[in-house]
Amino acid sequence: MRAPRILHDDGRHRLTLFRGHAPSARAVLCFEAGRDVMKGFAPSHCPGFAERLGIDALTVQTARRDWFLSPGSRALADAMAAATADYAEVTATGFSMGGYAVLLYSRAARVSRCLLVSPQYSIDPRIAPYDTARHTKFRRMNHPMPRPEDWGDTGLRGVLLYDPTIRADRAHAERIKAAFPRLRLLGLPYGGHPCTGVIADAGKIGRVSTMLVEARMHLGAIRQFHREGRAASHRYRLHLAREALPRHPDRAAPELLRLAQEGPDSIRFEAGMALFAHQPDLALDLLSRLVDEARNPPEHWGRRIREALARAPDQPIPAGWDAGSGQSSE
Repeated sequence: MRAPRILHDDGRHRLTLFRGHAPSARAVLCFEAGRDVMKGFAPSHCPGFAERLGIDALTVQTARRDWFLSPGSRALADAMAAATADYAEVTATGFSMGGYAVLLYSRAARVSRCLLVSPQYSIDPRIAPYDTARHTKFRRMNHPMPRPEDWGDTGLRGVLLYDPTIRADRAHAERIKAAFPRLRLLGLPYGGHPCTGVIADAGKIGRVSTMLVEARMHLGAIRQFHREGRAASHRYRLHLAREALPRHPDRAAPELLRLAQEGPDSIRFEAGMALFAHQPDLALDLLSRLVDEARNPPEHWGRRIREALARAPDQPIPAGWDAGSGQSSE
């Protein structure tokens, strides 16, 4: 790949071009997903699958968790229209809020096919009352949220992947399908959000993106990637055990305990949080140990632990635990 070239940057949104070594008639447009902390732009990089295929890549970044909406949204759309004007074919990928952006800007960017992973239709409470977890994020955006079909190409083709066990994600998928009827839906149960976590753990997400670019999106193959990855995926076992805990605590709690002790840090945290309502003393001990051991605990860990403690006011706080920061003071 040649050196990246920034085509648009208004302080909120950035469009970067990564050209292949040879002239390309194809480009893939990649919208970034939300990050744990969004206070400025993250370093931009060319997607590995685009580099392997030798095609041009355009990445769209946001400095805030704003679903790619701001007073400069129209200028961003114009920049994407100019950037994609000379390509014979433009494909696009987007995870979560990036999936919403693919739909919203699909007409401006002349997108012919897309890969959407756990996208939102809207997070406006008036439009998506079922997604209560994101309503606060909508208020923080302080910007109107158009329905994706208001700006997007409703004839767009592609594949939408989602986890049907997550109620809000299932509802978003159904709303999107109604507005963009040519999209094909595929449920990946207990994949989580985003639902391709099991496929990513198996190192096969690039193969799915390659299918998109090469116009051979095979739903059966994607489903098989998910099935083959389940046995070795901590993520899959976490989501399955968390879902089973209320009805089958005798089987689910030991699995969550194992994951809270042995999994990667992010899995240990989620397993500990899942145990909180069932065994709060044990969960708090596990989470305290994790925060002490983790090299750079994410900020949102502390916030979520404090919220859990607030819902259990009688829960004693271990010695050395700083409830204000969510970290041990030892």
